[in-house]
Amino acid sequence: MRIEPPLSLSAKCRWYDVIGVSGRSVGVSYRSNRLYSVSEKESGGCGVRVNVDGRVGFSYAGEAEGVGRAMSRAMEIAPYGDGEDYELPGASMLPSVDCDSGRLEELDEAPLLAGAEEAIERIRSSFPEAEVDLGISFGSGERRILNSAGFEGSYRHSSFSVGITATIVSGDGVRLSVSEGASSTSPVDYGDAVRRLLWKLDRARDVRNVEAGEVPVVCTPKAFASLLGIVISGLSARSIFKGISPFIGKLESRVFHEGFTLLDDPLADGSVYSYPFDDEAVPARTKKIIDRGVIVEWLSNLKYAARLGVRPSGNGSRGHASLPGISTSGVVVDGGARRLDSLLAEARGGLLVDQFIGLGQSNTLTGEFKANLDLAYALENGATAGRVKDCMLVGNLFELLASGPVFSRERIRYGSTLAPFVLFPAVNLVR
Repeated sequence: MRIEPPLSLSAKCRWYDVIGVSGRSVGVSYRSNRLYSVSEKESGGCGVRVNVDGRVGFSYAGEAEGVGRAMSRAMEIAPYGDGEDYELPGASMLPSVDCDSGRLEELDEAPLLAGAEEAIERIRSSFPEAEVDLGISFGSGERRILNSAGFEGSYRHSSFSVGITATIVSGDGVRLSVSEGASSTSPVDYGDAVRRLLWKLDRARDVRNVEAGEVPVVCTPKAFASLLGIVISGLSARSIFKGISPFIGKLESRVFHEGFTLLDDPLADGSVYSYPFDDEAVPARTKKIIDRGVIVEWLSNLKYAARLGVRPSGNGSRGHASLPGISTSGVVVDGGARRLDSLLAEARGGLLVDQFIGLGQSNTLTGEFKANLDLAYALENGATAGRVKDCMLVGNLFELLASGPVFSRERIRYGSTLAPFVLFPAVNLVR
């Protein structure tokens, strides 16, 4: 993929960078137990960012051959762009990370379809009334960045992901929908996802009642990953600069319980969220964002790192048709010393929560949340005793994370997050 800009134009810039992306993927979709579609997609293009007299212009083209045209347009736009006073990263030693397991888009589809149908049959053999949706996506591609500071780098990446949702509607019209999934840079075994899904469905057969009021709550890694979005949104350098973060002025301050440590890790081998450099050519590094309850670094791209006067964290993120934003790579939460069965025993009379509805309406400035329980179980005698429905949890996540959460030794990856089970000793349950 050639993305060299014309010298006649590049000489007129204070700096420039070019990102080129290409990829090919295959998607397989089952709906209501039946094969629905098999699709193939190719994508690619290049984006050009220029700094002319301190202002940034941007344009993009669908193919690498359009770099010259995109650069001309970017230079025309630059006088109207934002003023940005920072320099681009130059050539440097890059970390080693395994992002690629080969050309996955060339996998034989026949065994994948057979595996999907076997997974659906396993679920329906235990729950004949279930409507199963299953999606598989796999492929590979390349990202390349070149800039005027002397950086030129590329890496190949591959991904394979599967998502399974089983929906059951009971005789009284109550709908239960349970989802599981897995992803990697190489083909994944559906077995673990199917086993977890069946475990959840089996324990949802019975319905239990938990009295409203303050109850102990254990969140699964899936549920805790959802809650973490409220925290992570406030750890962005953009949020700090814009004045819309609850953590302004709290860098190097203890905000959460000392048992809470959160890292951003783009160097985990086999993760589809890993990379050797971010989308602005900043070398990737594993770093603690929260260290034993203390906020130690903001997630940043070049623009907002410069505006805050901090070191770029390597979290610049963009496609070829957009300017860089800020996003996490792989989120990792440290586990604790206690095993899950110990947490469940302590939470007797409370809940094990796996899925929320409406969590996106939470107040990210204050940490207040009010979320319906889409999938939760009553805990009796240290074990799940049946599904709890028609209720919600109400509370302040920042206070819960500051007041003594207990993290399990066991951790499970859900999406981009590797997290433990978490016991919150007292959360308000509302009916």
